[in-house]
Amino acid sequence: MNESSMMDIVERIKNQRQKLNLSFQDLADLTGMSKSTLQRYESGAIKNIPLSKVEILASALQTTPEYLMGWDEGPADEYDITFDDFTYAFLDESKELTEENKQKLLEMAKFFKQQQDKEKDE
Repeated sequence: MNESSMMDIVERIKNQRQKLNLSFQDLADLTGMSKSTLQRYESGAIKNIPLSKVEILASALQTTPEYLMGWDEGPADEYDITFDDFTYAFLDESKELTEENKQKLLEMAKFFKQQQDKEKDE
């Protein structure tokens, strides 16, 4: 990725954070990343943002990884991604879980969704 592309990503992250009126601390709380890391992403001090982090940032910024990466040039507000109070609380409680426990939690959520879908079909 060239420097110009990276600066475009940084600008999209910054614009979306500001659009949502989120401080660095707010974004840190939503992503589980440190405030200083997020500041370094936005300043361009960190030259490569791992794709896994882009996905987490996109979710917290209520957009898509494709938009942040510049693969989808549509405005971020075209995406119907919203967080309710439960989602924020869930993210806050789960961010410090081990990777193993995060996977277990994800599997449980999938199971409950399948059960709910079955109940709707009956």
